[in-house]
Amino acid sequence: MTSSKELVEELNRNKAEVSKLRNTLNELDKEKESCFKSREESSKKIRDYIQKIKDNKAKRDSLTQEVKELKLKRGNINKNITPKLSDLGKLRKEKDELLRSLNIRESSPRIKQHIEKLEFKIETEAISFDKEKELMKKIKELKKMQDNASFLDEANKKIRQVSDETRKMTKEANEAHKLIQEKAKQSQVLHEEILKISAEIDKMKVEEEESFKKFSDFKKKFNEVNEQLKDKLKDISMVRLQLDKINFEKKEKKRQEQESFLKSKEEAVNEKIKRREKLTTEDLLVFQKFGRE
Repeated sequence: MTSSKELVEELNRNKAEVSKLRNTLNELDKEKESCFKSREESSKKIRDYIQKIKDNKAKRDSLTQEVKELKLKRGNINKNITPKLSDLGKLRKEKDELLRSLNIRESSPRIKQHIEKLEFKIETEAISFDKEKELMKKIKELKKMQDNASFLDEANKKIRQVSDETRKMTKEANEAHKLIQEKAKQSQVLHEEILKISAEIDKMKVEEEESFKKFSDFKKKFNEVNEQLKDKLKDISMVRLQLDKINFEKKEKKRQEQESFLKSKEEAVNEKIKRREKLTTEDLLVFQKFGRE
Protein backbone atom coordinates (compact mmCIF):
# COMPACT_ATOMS: atom_id res chain seq x y z
CA MET A 1 0.00 0.00 0.00
CA THR A 2 1.23 3.43 -0.92
CA SER A 3 2.21 5.60 2.04
CA SER A 4 1.05 9.18 2.68
CA LYS A 5 4.57 10.44 2.07
CA GLU A 6 4.71 8.75 -1.31
CA LEU A 7 1.27 10.08 -2.20
CA VAL A 8 2.27 13.65 -1.22
CA GLU A 9 5.43 13.36 -3.32
CA GLU A 10 3.36 12.08 -6.23
CA LEU A 11 0.86 14.93 -5.71
CA ASN A 12 3.65 17.54 -5.77
CA ARG A 13 5.14 15.99 -8.91
CA ASN A 14 1.72 16.08 -10.60
CA LYS A 15 1.18 19.70 -9.51
CA ALA A 16 4.54 20.66 -11.00
CA GLU A 17 3.66 18.90 -14.24
CA VAL A 18 0.22 20.57 -14.29
CA SER A 19 1.86 23.99 -13.87
CA LYS A 20 4.27 23.20 -16.69
CA LEU A 21 1.44 21.92 -18.92
CA ARG A 22 -0.63 25.06 -18.23
CA ASN A 23 2.29 27.31 -19.19
CA THR A 24 2.77 25.27 -22.38
CA LEU A 25 -0.96 25.46 -23.04
CA ASN A 26 -0.97 29.25 -22.66
CA GLU A 27 1.96 29.59 -25.07
CA LEU A 28 0.30 27.30 -27.60
CA ASP A 29 -2.95 29.24 -27.27
CA LYS A 30 -1.13 32.52 -27.99
CA GLU A 31 0.59 31.02 -31.02
CA LYS A 32 -2.67 29.48 -32.22
CA GLU A 33 -4.61 32.75 -31.89
CA SER A 34 -1.77 34.68 -33.55
CA CYS A 35 -1.89 32.34 -36.57
CA PHE A 36 -5.68 32.56 -36.67
CA LYS A 37 -5.51 36.36 -36.61
CA SER A 38 -2.86 36.35 -39.34
CA ARG A 39 -5.05 34.08 -41.47
CA GLU A 40 -8.09 36.34 -40.95
CA GLU A 41 -6.06 39.39 -41.97
CA SER A 42 -4.88 37.60 -45.12
CA SER A 43 -8.45 36.52 -45.90
CA LYS A 44 -9.70 40.09 -45.49
CA LYS A 45 -6.97 41.45 -47.77
CA ILE A 46 -7.84 38.80 -50.37
CA ARG A 47 -11.53 39.78 -50.21
CA ASP A 48 -10.61 43.46 -50.55
CA TYR A 49 -8.31 42.71 -53.50
CA ILE A 50 -11.00 40.60 -55.20
CA GLN A 51 -13.50 43.46 -54.82
CA LYS A 52 -10.95 45.88 -56.26
CA ILE A 53 -10.41 43.57 -59.24
CA LYS A 54 -14.18 43.43 -59.79
CA ASP A 55 -14.39 47.23 -59.69
CA ASN A 56 -11.42 47.63 -62.05
CA LYS A 57 -12.83 45.03 -64.45
CA ALA A 58 -16.17 46.87 -64.50
CA LYS A 59 -14.36 50.16 -65.27
CA ARG A 60 -12.14 48.46 -67.87
CA ASP A 61 -15.14 46.80 -69.57
CA SER A 62 -16.95 50.14 -69.63
CA LEU A 63 -13.91 51.80 -71.23
CA THR A 64 -13.60 48.93 -73.71
CA GLN A 65 -17.24 49.41 -74.71
CA GLU A 66 -16.68 53.16 -75.10
CA VAL A 67 -13.58 52.52 -77.26
CA LYS A 68 -15.61 50.10 -79.38
CA GLU A 69 -18.35 52.70 -79.88
CA LEU A 70 -15.81 55.45 -80.64
CA LYS A 71 -14.04 53.25 -83.20
CA LEU A 72 -17.39 52.57 -84.87
CA LYS A 73 -18.12 56.31 -84.89
CA ARG A 74 -14.66 57.11 -86.28
CA GLY A 75 -15.06 54.40 -88.90
CA ASN A 76 -18.41 55.78 -90.02
CA ILE A 77 -16.98 59.32 -90.19
CA ASN A 78 -13.95 58.17 -92.21
CA LYS A 79 -16.27 56.17 -94.43
CA ASN A 80 -18.34 59.30 -95.12
CA ILE A 81 -15.27 61.55 -95.51
CA THR A 82 -13.99 59.55 -98.49
CA PRO A 83 -16.90 60.38 -100.84
CA LYS A 84 -16.89 63.96 -99.53
CA LEU A 85 -13.22 64.35 -100.49
CA SER A 86 -14.01 62.80 -103.85
CA ASP A 87 -16.88 65.30 -104.34
CA LEU A 88 -14.57 68.13 -103.30
CA GLY A 89 -11.99 67.06 -105.88
CA LYS A 90 -14.62 66.89 -108.58
CA LEU A 91 -16.00 70.35 -107.69
CA ARG A 92 -12.54 71.90 -107.80
CA LYS A 93 -11.85 70.23 -111.13
CA GLU A 94 -15.16 71.53 -112.48
CA LYS A 95 -14.30 75.00 -111.22
CA ASP A 96 -10.93 74.90 -112.98
CA GLU A 97 -12.59 73.76 -116.20
CA LEU A 98 -15.18 76.54 -115.80
CA LEU A 99 -12.46 79.14 -115.30
CA ARG A 100 -10.67 77.97 -118.44
CA SER A 101 -13.80 77.81 -120.60
CA LEU A 102 -15.27 81.15 -119.48
CA ASN A 103 -11.96 82.99 -119.19
CA ILE A 104 -13.14 84.60 -115.96
CA ARG A 105 -10.53 86.64 -114.13
CA GLU A 106 -12.70 88.49 -111.60
CA SER A 107 -15.50 87.70 -109.22
CA SER A 108 -19.15 88.60 -109.81
CA PRO A 109 -19.15 91.50 -107.26
CA ARG A 110 -16.11 93.08 -108.90
CA ILE A 111 -17.67 92.79 -112.36
CA LYS A 112 -20.87 94.34 -111.00
CA GLN A 113 -18.85 97.28 -109.68
CA HIS A 114 -17.35 97.81 -113.18
CA ILE A 115 -20.82 97.76 -114.76
CA GLU A 116 -22.23 100.24 -112.24
CA LYS A 117 -19.22 102.52 -112.75
CA LEU A 118 -19.67 102.54 -116.55
CA GLU A 119 -23.42 103.08 -116.31
CA PHE A 120 -22.88 105.98 -113.92
CA LYS A 121 -20.39 107.50 -116.40
CA ILE A 122 -22.89 107.30 -119.26
CA GLU A 123 -25.61 108.91 -117.15
CA THR A 124 -23.55 111.72 -115.68
CA GLU A 125 -20.94 112.64 -118.26
CA ALA A 126 -21.28 114.31 -121.64
CA ILE A 127 -19.80 111.78 -124.01
CA SER A 128 -20.01 111.32 -127.78
CA PHE A 129 -22.35 108.87 -129.37
CA ASP A 130 -19.47 106.64 -130.50
CA LYS A 131 -18.04 106.65 -127.01
CA GLU A 132 -21.42 105.81 -125.49
CA LYS A 133 -21.82 103.00 -128.00
CA GLU A 134 -18.40 101.66 -127.06
CA LEU A 135 -19.26 101.80 -123.33
CA MET A 136 -22.58 100.07 -123.87
CA LYS A 137 -20.79 97.30 -125.76
CA LYS A 138 -18.39 97.00 -122.84
CA ILE A 139 -21.28 96.87 -120.38
CA LYS A 140 -22.91 94.10 -122.41
CA GLU A 141 -19.70 92.08 -122.36
CA LEU A 142 -19.36 92.62 -118.63
CA LYS A 143 -22.95 91.52 -117.99
CA LYS A 144 -22.31 88.36 -119.96
CA MET A 145 -19.16 87.88 -117.94
CA GLN A 146 -21.19 88.50 -114.76
CA ASP A 147 -23.64 85.78 -115.74
CA ASN A 148 -20.76 83.40 -116.28
CA ALA A 149 -19.18 84.49 -112.98
CA SER A 150 -22.41 83.55 -111.15
CA PHE A 151 -21.78 79.95 -112.19
CA LEU A 152 -18.33 80.29 -110.64
CA ASP A 153 -19.82 81.74 -107.44
CA GLU A 154 -22.17 78.77 -107.19
CA ALA A 155 -19.26 76.42 -107.71
CA ASN A 156 -17.25 78.22 -104.98
CA LYS A 157 -20.26 78.04 -102.68
CA LYS A 158 -20.56 74.28 -103.18
CA ILE A 159 -16.78 73.88 -102.66
CA ARG A 160 -16.93 75.88 -99.40
CA GLN A 161 -19.92 73.88 -98.19
CA VAL A 162 -18.34 70.51 -98.92
CA SER A 163 -14.99 71.74 -97.55
CA ASP A 164 -16.66 72.89 -94.29
CA GLU A 165 -18.45 69.56 -93.95
CA THR A 166 -15.18 67.70 -94.57
CA ARG A 167 -13.30 69.81 -92.01
CA LYS A 168 -16.06 69.25 -89.44
CA MET A 169 -16.05 65.48 -90.05
CA THR A 170 -12.23 65.38 -89.92
CA LYS A 171 -12.32 67.27 -86.61
CA GLU A 172 -14.89 64.81 -85.21
CA ALA A 173 -12.78 61.86 -86.43
CA ASN A 174 -9.64 63.32 -84.81
CA GLU A 175 -11.51 63.96 -81.54
CA ALA A 176 -12.84 60.39 -81.58
CA HIS A 177 -9.31 59.09 -82.28
CA LYS A 178 -7.94 61.15 -79.38
CA LEU A 179 -10.62 59.81 -77.04
CA ILE A 180 -9.90 56.27 -78.26
CA GLN A 181 -6.22 56.69 -77.36
CA GLU A 182 -7.02 58.20 -73.93
CA LYS A 183 -9.60 55.56 -73.00
CA ALA A 184 -7.43 52.74 -74.36
CA LYS A 185 -4.57 54.04 -72.18
CA GLN A 186 -6.87 54.17 -69.12
CA SER A 187 -8.07 50.64 -69.90
CA GLN A 188 -4.47 49.43 -70.16
CA VAL A 189 -3.60 51.01 -66.80
CA LEU A 190 -6.57 49.22 -65.21
CA HIS A 191 -5.60 45.94 -66.89
CA GLU A 192 -2.03 46.18 -65.58
CA GLU A 193 -3.35 46.98 -62.09
CA ILE A 194 -5.64 43.91 -62.29
CA LEU A 195 -2.61 41.73 -63.16
CA LYS A 196 -0.62 43.28 -60.30
CA ILE A 197 -3.45 42.72 -57.80
CA SER A 198 -3.95 39.14 -59.06
CA ALA A 199 -0.28 38.42 -58.37
CA GLU A 200 -0.70 39.92 -54.90
CA ILE A 201 -3.76 37.72 -54.30
CA ASP A 202 -1.73 34.61 -55.21
CA LYS A 203 0.91 35.71 -52.73
CA MET A 204 -1.69 36.37 -50.01
CA LYS A 205 -3.29 32.95 -50.63
CA VAL A 206 0.07 31.27 -49.94
CA GLU A 207 0.37 33.27 -46.70
CA GLU A 208 -3.23 32.42 -45.80
CA GLU A 209 -2.59 28.70 -46.34
CA GLU A 210 0.65 28.84 -44.31
CA SER A 211 -1.12 30.64 -41.45
CA PHE A 212 -3.96 28.11 -41.51
CA LYS A 213 -1.49 25.19 -41.51
CA LYS A 214 0.36 26.67 -38.53
CA PHE A 215 -2.97 27.33 -36.80
CA SER A 216 -4.02 23.69 -37.35
CA ASP A 217 -0.67 22.42 -36.04
CA PHE A 218 -0.82 24.59 -32.92
CA LYS A 219 -4.46 23.65 -32.38
CA LYS A 220 -3.55 19.95 -32.58
CA LYS A 221 -0.68 20.44 -30.09
CA PHE A 222 -2.97 22.52 -27.88
CA ASN A 223 -5.58 19.72 -27.80
CA GLU A 224 -2.88 17.11 -27.07
CA VAL A 225 -1.45 19.14 -24.16
CA ASN A 226 -4.97 19.89 -22.94
CA GLU A 227 -5.70 16.15 -22.82
CA GLN A 228 -2.45 15.61 -20.92
CA LEU A 229 -3.50 18.32 -18.48
CA LYS A 230 -6.91 16.68 -17.99
CA ASP A 231 -5.21 13.34 -17.31
CA LYS A 232 -2.85 14.95 -14.78
CA LEU A 233 -5.75 16.70 -13.04
CA LYS A 234 -7.50 13.32 -12.83
CA ASP A 235 -4.31 11.83 -11.32
CA ILE A 236 -4.20 14.67 -8.79
CA SER A 237 -7.84 14.07 -7.95
CA MET A 238 -7.17 10.33 -7.45
CA VAL A 239 -4.13 11.00 -5.26
CA ARG A 240 -6.12 13.49 -3.18
CA LEU A 241 -8.88 10.92 -2.74
CA GLN A 242 -6.30 8.40 -1.50
CA LEU A 243 -4.78 10.99 0.85
CA ASP A 244 -8.22 11.95 2.12
CA LYS A 245 -8.99 8.27 2.74
CA ILE A 246 -5.72 7.76 4.62
CA ASN A 247 -6.25 10.95 6.64
CA PHE A 248 -9.79 9.87 7.43
CA GLU A 249 -8.63 6.44 8.54
CA LYS A 250 -5.91 8.03 10.71
CA LYS A 251 -8.40 10.40 12.31
CA GLU A 252 -10.89 7.58 12.82
CA LYS A 253 -8.20 5.38 14.40
CA LYS A 254 -7.12 8.23 16.67
CA ARG A 255 -10.72 8.92 17.61
CA GLN A 256 -11.30 5.27 18.43
CA GLU A 257 -8.10 5.14 20.46
CA GLN A 258 -9.18 8.23 22.37
CA GLU A 259 -12.64 6.76 22.89
CA SER A 260 -11.07 3.53 24.17
CA PHE A 261 -8.68 5.44 26.43
CA LEU A 262 -11.45 7.59 27.84
CA LYS A 263 -13.62 4.54 28.29
CA SER A 264 -10.92 2.89 30.35
CA LYS A 265 -10.52 6.09 32.34
CA GLU A 266 -14.23 6.23 32.93
CA GLU A 267 -14.19 2.71 34.28
CA ALA A 268 -11.27 3.60 36.54
CA VAL A 269 -13.12 6.66 37.85
CA ASN A 270 -16.25 4.59 38.49
CA GLU A 271 -14.15 2.14 40.47
CA LYS A 272 -12.77 4.99 42.57
CA ILE A 273 -16.29 6.23 43.21
CA LYS A 274 -17.36 2.79 44.27
CA ARG A 275 -14.41 2.60 46.60
CA ARG A 276 -15.16 6.14 47.79
CA GLU A 277 -11.70 7.28 46.88
CA LYS A 278 -10.84 10.91 46.29
CA LEU A 279 -11.16 12.00 42.62
CA THR A 280 -8.38 13.97 40.93
CA THR A 281 -8.84 16.87 38.53
CA GLU A 282 -8.14 14.51 35.64
CA ASP A 283 -10.84 12.15 36.99
CA LEU A 284 -13.35 15.02 37.08
CA LEU A 285 -12.53 15.95 33.48
CA VAL A 286 -13.16 12.37 32.37
CA PHE A 287 -16.37 12.35 34.33
CA GLN A 288 -17.46 15.60 32.65
CA LYS A 289 -16.49 14.25 29.18
CA PHE A 290 -19.08 11.48 29.47
CA GLY A 291 -21.80 13.77 30.85
CA ARG A 292 -21.54 12.80 34.44
CA GLU A 293 -21.85 15.05 37.47
